[in-house]
Amino acid sequence: MPAPEALSEASAAPPSGSAGGVVILGGGISGIAAALELAEAGRPVTLVEARGFLGGRAFSFFDQGSGRELDNGQHVIVGCCTRFRGFLERLGVLDKWFLQDRLQIPVLDRQGRRGTLAASNLPAPLHLLPSFLAYPHLGLTDKLRTLAGMARARFADRANPRLEDITFYQWLREAGQSERAINNIWNLVVEPTLNDNVRDVSAAMGLMIVQDGMLAGIHNADLGYAREGLSGSLGRPARRVLESKGVRILLNSPARRVMLEPQAGLGEGQASVAGVELASGETVRGGSFVSALPFSVLSGLLPRDCLAHPYFQAIAGLEWSPIVNAHILYDRPVMAEPFCAFVDSPLQWVFNRSLIEDRPDDSGQQLLTVSVSAAWGYSQLPREELEQVFLREMAEVFPGAAGAQVVSITVVKQREATFRCLPGAGRRRPDPGTPVSNLYLAGEWTNTGWPSTMEGAVRSGYRAARAALEGSGG
Repeated sequence: MPAPEALSEASAAPPSGSAGGVVILGGGISGIAAALELAEAGRPVTLVEARGFLGGRAFSFFDQGSGRELDNGQHVIVGCCTRFRGFLERLGVLDKWFLQDRLQIPVLDRQGRRGTLAASNLPAPLHLLPSFLAYPHLGLTDKLRTLAGMARARFADRANPRLEDITFYQWLREAGQSERAINNIWNLVVEPTLNDNVRDVSAAMGLMIVQDGMLAGIHNADLGYAREGLSGSLGRPARRVLESKGVRILLNSPARRVMLEPQAGLGEGQASVAGVELASGETVRGGSFVSALPFSVLSGLLPRDCLAHPYFQAIAGLEWSPIVNAHILYDRPVMAEPFCAFVDSPLQWVFNRSLIEDRPDDSGQQLLTVSVSAAWGYSQLPREELEQVFLREMAEVFPGAAGAQVVSITVVKQREATFRCLPGAGRRRPDPGTPVSNLYLAGEWTNTGWPSTMEGAVRSGYRAARAALEGSGG
């Protein structure tokens, strides 16, 4: 790597932080996980967050229209998210999260047909078979072909390099899957999990979802979510726990640049981080630095010479996928289930927040959240147009919604919700160590083996913390 710019001698404010401590940039889930791991290992930790709260892309906000605290988007976990559930336990908030005793997903279509994908008492991978055989959204021929495809998926070798180069759609077609089966079963699972269509994701990552999420164990796909707002069940408790462990948290402190200097004793062109300059002018120093920032944010903080290195050039090739959520408050109940999925409908998933949060003060009102993944078309539409699309479709699939009054509707667009698991993206995802000797990377977009999930974020935070400890001799 060419020699980066040297650290400026002058700074607008005296440096803060511990010279031997660890500075973490980003207070999302990966940053919290890294801070927790490092603090419990006895390291002084400074956590720097641009916004006024922790949680990253999992947070709540107060909505004037409904008078309620709403989540920025519906976040879901599954039974195989073992690191994330352990993380919640470390934060003392596991009881604030719900997880099904056994998978059961109602699946509806616009004609009113209702099916269920549910786990039975049969051992894996046969546990889904009874509900699948009764599944009304596929005919007999497609069911038989899908079962053959599932068997082939179970034994596929994800380490085969070809599977990183082709789409999951191509793999499914090669496995004899019809368009209807792809739309009504395979994509039903893949799209909300990877926030992308089977036609775009790599076969390697699509198979990971099927193998580890659906077929590996009867409880791996059990579905769960926070029982209350994300900030109350994650961000605020995390801050209390970290502060109790001595972590110094700097909120409302956007980073302006990562300041590098040549490091004596290393090979020519190698460098280390000397400090991070904040928008306030303050410089935060430490012995090691962990970036838990989105890849697009990190690239704006590093010197140009640093970004020219192949390690960082690979990261620059990663892309984002959007999610759109609509929080609709009706004056009466229109939905009985806690959640349901849809085929042949733009709604994709609807969550009954009134039932999930068990709100006795709703006065007969019902709050529903529509969650649309891979929402490129919707993310570009004006909010007023989106409101009409969602309200019209809700009245189509829920008869009670047609006669109900809409008290409020709030559309939330997340244009950079998750990174895309496109073919080749797996090779661009970096390990924690970087060409900069004391800089480590965390984030669900790093090389965790998982898609862009809260589970992946926790795993990345732990990996970065371990790398920083090993790099500093801890």
